[in-house]
Amino acid sequence: MTARIVHPLLLWLLMLPLAGVPVSAMAAQLTLFVEKRDAVLHVRAVSAFDTTEFSIDPQDGFVQKLVRIYDLIERRHQETGALDRVGNFMGKQYRAVRQLIPFWKDDQDDANLKPAEQETESLDRLLDDAGALFFDPIETQIAIANRIEIIVTEEYLFYPFDALHVGGTPLFLKKPVSYGFSTKSRRVLKASASWRGLIIADEQTDPERGADAVAASFPGAFGFDANRVRSTDINRISSVDFILISAEGGVDGFNLAHLLLRPQSLSRLKPDLVYVDSNLYGLNLTFLKHFSQSGVSMFVAPIFSRQAGADSAQTMIRFFRALHSGARPTRALYLARKTLYDSAILAKADTLTAFRSAYPFRLYWLN
Repeated sequence: MTARIVHPLLLWLLMLPLAGVPVSAMAAQLTLFVEKRDAVLHVRAVSAFDTTEFSIDPQDGFVQKLVRIYDLIERRHQETGALDRVGNFMGKQYRAVRQLIPFWKDDQDDANLKPAEQETESLDRLLDDAGALFFDPIETQIAIANRIEIIVTEEYLFYPFDALHVGGTPLFLKKPVSYGFSTKSRRVLKASASWRGLIIADEQTDPERGADAVAASFPGAFGFDANRVRSTDINRISSVDFILISAEGGVDGFNLAHLLLRPQSLSRLKPDLVYVDSNLYGLNLTFLKHFSQSGVSMFVAPIFSRQAGADSAQTMIRFFRALHSGARPTRALYLARKTLYDSAILAKADTLTAFRSAYPFRLYWLN
């Protein structure tokens, strides 16, 4: 069942191309509210011009499709290394975070793996089918929006809505996307070369030294090796504009060689943006809740196991390079993911490989 309230301005907006005015000149944000009502997934899509409400029948298997999509992207053949060949202690931290995913079952790691060709075909089909259920009722609203925000409850935090197809293409490749938990008043960030940052990186999670490239773009940043940094180093810093961490962490924080970093340790520095290059940290509610309550504006982290190496480093470099050039954070992540995905496809990668390369990171707009 779909209900729609059409604002008269929408009809005028749709006529702009005929008058020679580009639609992009009047495009605005589209906000999708996703929640459960009486065991049914309900969506309300709100823009300045139009509001659409619809529900997805449980018998359509939409949530099951989302679970399978997550499963296909996250699970790896043994030779790929789901833990990115991190050490035993880091592996334990990673598993502790992964166990928070309600539908994850470690004892099925190998049971569902199929040849790569079959997995890619399954992923493409699922993205099409689930996208039709979720996006077809609002395809016009998406087309004229310049960015998409998805407001979710904790129950739906784990699902990759922006991976789903809109007109045969994943949403994250068509529009800048952010996630959030509410639409309370929030700051609009715009970085500059004068931004001060705290950068902490471990060579095991950042072997390509992407953090060094970021530090070079922001001369005011404080850079530390994760295996050498100590609390005295952090205590000397009063405040920063952004924090970048590349290290493996557990549910409660990063247990580094000489330093335990908890979310409180980071929010004390009053950053506007926190970027964490650590497996599954985009699903870490401990960090998300604390940052939301402590005033951090934006949090960027992967909802999947990102691949330590070139892909992870390039996401980091391209995101901060776009920020440095004046892009707002939502657009900066859009550009980073789209260019990585396009590069993978040009290199003849299949859809699944391209997703694992480009998609893992998610941006939350919290305050």
